[in-house]
Amino acid sequence: MAVAYIPLKLFPGLPKGQSKMLLPDLPTELLFEICSSPVLDIPDIVSALKTCRRLALALAPILIREVLKRRSNEYCRRALYHAAEIPSHFTVRFLLDNGALDILFIGPVLLNIAACILSEKGVTTLLDCGVDPNTLDGRGRTPLMCATGARVGGGVRALLANARVDVGSTWLFPDFTALHLAVWSGYDDIVPLFLESPRIDVNRVDNIQGTVLEAISSDSNTRVMATFVGSTILSLRIPLRRGWAPLHGAVLWNDCIILRALLRDERTDVNVLSLEGETALCMSVRFNNTFAVRLLLAHPKIQIHLGVRSILHFAVPWATKAVMEILLEDKRIDVNLVDQGQRTALHLAAALGRADVVESLLDRDGIDAEILDEEGRSAMGLLLSRAPKLARWFTIKLILENKGIEYLDLELGL
Repeated sequence: MAVAYIPLKLFPGLPKGQSKMLLPDLPTELLFEICSSPVLDIPDIVSALKTCRRLALALAPILIREVLKRRSNEYCRRALYHAAEIPSHFTVRFLLDNGALDILFIGPVLLNIAACILSEKGVTTLLDCGVDPNTLDGRGRTPLMCATGARVGGGVRALLANARVDVGSTWLFPDFTALHLAVWSGYDDIVPLFLESPRIDVNRVDNIQGTVLEAISSDSNTRVMATFVGSTILSLRIPLRRGWAPLHGAVLWNDCIILRALLRDERTDVNVLSLEGETALCMSVRFNNTFAVRLLLAHPKIQIHLGVRSILHFAVPWATKAVMEILLEDKRIDVNLVDQGQRTALHLAAALGRADVVESLLDRDGIDAEILDEEGRSAMGLLLSRAPKLARWFTIKLILENKGIEYLDLELGL
């Protein structure tokens, strides 16, 4: 480290016989005068503080005052962040009370940025010193949303622990919270932090009217438009369909870790409906997410019947044979349940020509193909006209079970 020397002739009254002496050996009062001189730049004062600990203790207040007096954005930011990390609540409050936020270019969004770069301790210090925890940045994001999007666990923990933080604040669309963002982005290390907070609504359903593109095209808010087309948003996942709870998002993105975490939380409503009336189980069937189907069916509170319809009715148009067989393994599912039109799942499969689903259903013990819908048609009647090969196969199956003669008479109208 370089040693600083001061020419003594500049300071009358000091010991004679020496042409110069070490800077740390000067009286504190003289150090104050030197370091507060307008001749020195702030980097010079910083260098002086680095020469020894005594100088640092003695001159730190001078440096802080000079930073504020000279309105240095760079050193004000460094001083504030450093004091927050130490932590020195006194220094942080002194800076804030003496106009630091007015000096900083990022003053209005100090916490939004700090939450993404400081440690949990640093963010906590800023919060303890009264920094507004719910300020919106130029993209309309709160500090909590910023820390979540940046996947900074320390910042998220600090913000969730502060009672002043609005944990239910939204971004872009009504009801799209930071938890939704964490789920949609697949941040399996951030989602558990939200679930640890008793203030989080784990079943909140996004109130998104239409798709994202529709909302933007009809919205004159340029901030929303800039956010969507900006590089930051393009690196994050956002819902392109309206009305999904976090549980729906975990199913949509086939995120096993997040799905397990949500289902372990006692507050999670496993049967929560989207605004379109779709449960997470329905969505997992529609997207043929076999892991989610098995996991949801294993949940003790899952509802497999949706009013007068069963999950089988919903599955017929969408499910692959693999998903259908998983559903049919569950003995709680009534394969003969009828909907409003008195149709069973077999009726629907036959009407849609889903030969693979029909085969799976016919192979299920207890299936009744003789049930008539409201128009008086049986599932076998539909099969005879739409899938005659399957109808013949099932007829043979019935004959082998000693039920075929009566059934054939019924179909032939005898």
